[in-house]
Amino acid sequence: MRLCRAADECLWSDHGNFCEALENATVPLDGKWPLLVLYLRGIKDLPFLSEVQKTSMQQLLFDVLRGKDFSDSNFRKVQNSFYSVITQPLTSKIEEITRETSGLARDMTELFGRHKAEVAGAAETVDTGMSAGADPVTLLSELRDTLKGVVSKIERDVAYLEGLSQKDSLTGLSNRRMFDDFLNRAVEKWISDKEPVSLIMFDIDHFKKFNDAYGHLVGDEVLRAMSDRIKKIVAPLDDGEGNILPARYGGEEFAVIMRREVAERAVVIAEVIRKTIQRTTVTVRDSSDNIVRSGLRITVSVGVASIWPQWQGLYQSNLIDSADRALYHAKKSGRNRTVRFAPEDSSGYLPVSFE
Repeated sequence: MRLCRAADECLWSDHGNFCEALENATVPLDGKWPLLVLYLRGIKDLPFLSEVQKTSMQQLLFDVLRGKDFSDSNFRKVQNSFYSVITQPLTSKIEEITRETSGLARDMTELFGRHKAEVAGAAETVDTGMSAGADPVTLLSELRDTLKGVVSKIERDVAYLEGLSQKDSLTGLSNRRMFDDFLNRAVEKWISDKEPVSLIMFDIDHFKKFNDAYGHLVGDEVLRAMSDRIKKIVAPLDDGEGNILPARYGGEEFAVIMRREVAERAVVIAEVIRKTIQRTTVTVRDSSDNIVRSGLRITVSVGVASIWPQWQGLYQSNLIDSADRALYHAKKSGRNRTVRFAPEDSSGYLPVSFE
């Protein structure tokens, strides 16, 4: 179907000189390309996409117009890229849930396997006792005591598994599931009561090189050491009302969500975290408590963002995207520094410094 008979007879009259712009860009006026370009051009108005997704999709449009490849194969390639941008957050979430669920399933199998063996052993004891002519009342009393003990262990293990479902197994910090839940509740309070919400995101500089040089076991020790520092920094800020949550976001990336008064001090807290970790030395010991590595130093790059009312939706995604972009700017500008999301500034991001 021909969408545009000529540049001055554009069927898309509500979109200005759209057909003329297509012709100037040598985009074919027949078929699917005008529809795709029009959609990508208006992506900024779609409320269900985060700012990062919108930027990625607009970049797709720029790449198409710059490359001037309007073949069917490139159209399919652009479509695949388009769908990847749309589904990426959901795909990442599913992968994270799958990893957590697999780990919990293994723990449940191990724990309840032991209890099954205990119950089977108790039943066997009763059978043996009955065959030997033991007093049934005594056997039933012993069986009841055994089962009470098993139930008590099961209750304890259920509580343990509930804790595992909320904690990262390596660092002991809250995991991604707890991060998402806490952030959702914080945003709900912002929507209803306009309570401030801020997010700090940071990761270890050159961590891949660090792992390559010292090995993953040392890398794990570094992650644990850094997590211990984060816990010590955050603990005094917790007023008992759950206004702050440190979490392992994934890999070597960490996050701290803050609500209420704590959120208003986010950039200060971010710099405290960065400088504390910069001063930290890590000593790694083997299973015999012998020192394997000592005096190791690490630095982190930090991004900070607060909810911006002009987002008008998708506050969780946009807050994460903005803090993550600020972190990216910190990396690009030299690492071992803090950058904040600054919508009031033309650049959108500003360095933070407290001497």
